[in-house]
Amino acid sequence: MAVVVEGLAGFRKALKELSPHIAKNMNNRIKAELTPIIKDARAKVPNAIFGAPDNWSNYVGVNPAPSTGGYFPRYDAGAIRKGLVYSLARQKKTKSGYVSMITLLNKNPAGAIAETAGRTNPYGRPQRHQVEINKRFGSKFVTVRTSKDSLSDNPRAGQMMIERLDSNMGTMKNFKGKSSKKTEGRLLYAAYAENQGKALDAIMAAIEDAKREFNRNSVIYDMRSAA
Repeated sequence: MAVVVEGLAGFRKALKELSPHIAKNMNNRIKAELTPIIKDARAKVPNAIFGAPDNWSNYVGVNPAPSTGGYFPRYDAGAIRKGLVYSLARQKKTKSGYVSMITLLNKNPAGAIAETAGRTNPYGRPQRHQVEINKRFGSKFVTVRTSKDSLSDNPRAGQMMIERLDSNMGTMKNFKGKSSKKTEGRLLYAAYAENQGKALDAIMAAIEDAKREFNRNSVIYDMRSAA
């Protein structure tokens, strides 16, 4: 969820070093706008979707196990809610060269699946797909089944899983309209979309107010120094 504000990183650094009270007030206002979005996103997470809390593994054909082991993560409502957070910390620079300073995060692996399942394949992943094998005098397509495909023996498993997610958690909503699949989801994306830009407007106002106060204090300081 990216909104570009030129020079925000440098401004926040200057605030922290020269006017920490202004920085604290600005951050408190920003947090006050982000907290309701996180609360709304967490409220969308049901305690169970598929009967037993971890039973969505039946839809992908993989036994649930801790995500650190590389397996399909189990559905844990508490862990998913805990993983829905905001951060005012500087994030890593993106490939486009931008740095996120205010971020909404879905940190739980199962939460990320619940958020976006169906984005790329609305009816679930197919059981097989075709790959092209280049030959010297032409190309040949072969059908293969890999880890990128559905691992369930039920050809409708993915579709059934997405339907259950939609009916229990809510359908995906796009906070930018229909411009990109990358901006839609069921939890944070949906909560942000339902906020209708109110938080963003308030956050931008908080930043601008902090800039004005910082500049005003700097002018006063310079005048006192000159005197």
